[in-house]
Amino acid sequence: MPKIDAPTVAEHRARVQQRLVDAAESILRDSPSQPLTAAAVSAQAGIARNSIYRYVDSVDDLRVLVIRRYLPDWLAAVSSAMDDAKGPKQQIVTWVEANLKQAADTGHGWLMGIVQTMPSNPSIDDTIDQAHTVMRDSINQAWSDLLDADESKTRIAAALTAGILNAGFRELAAGQPVDLVIEMAVTATKGLVRSLARQR
Repeated sequence: MPKIDAPTVAEHRARVQQRLVDAAESILRDSPSQPLTAAAVSAQAGIARNSIYRYVDSVDDLRVLVIRRYLPDWLAAVSSAMDDAKGPKQQIVTWVEANLKQAADTGHGWLMGIVQTMPSNPSIDDTIDQAHTVMRDSINQAWSDLLDADESKTRIAAALTAGILNAGFRELAAGQPVDLVIEMAVTATKGLVRSLARQR
């Protein structure tokens, strides 16, 4: 039985897995062009390379675990902010603002880079799909409440809002000042809300 550095085997396993996820995140954040390999992760974590597979089935599993570290809190933060917003107009603006704040806090670029560069993986595909569904449903509902319109108008309005958000993501990833990106995205969203609300 391998030597453990925790009161129980389960706690030891959890601690080692945490070190592996920390190591994988460090590599993915700081060296995005460096391949995420068992050798790189083991060196970063200070763990023997052949020991990794006692804790995860593959290096791709570590990518999944890194993403799952952030998505639940991201979704919860946006949901909480929208719950606090008063009325659909404020909810729509809050949706953009809260997502950009989460992107700034987590570094949206490197996080999405993991998703875009890794091979298709049912586990991570489901995780991302579920997150996008939650986000899409919340902005669709806010626009539906505001416009009291048919599905097509609601969908287009939500897509335009997502366009503003995605532009903000790109500018954050490009290194533009966080406060300025958020300020301009919020201003653009307020303008969109005012314009489309008048067309009801």
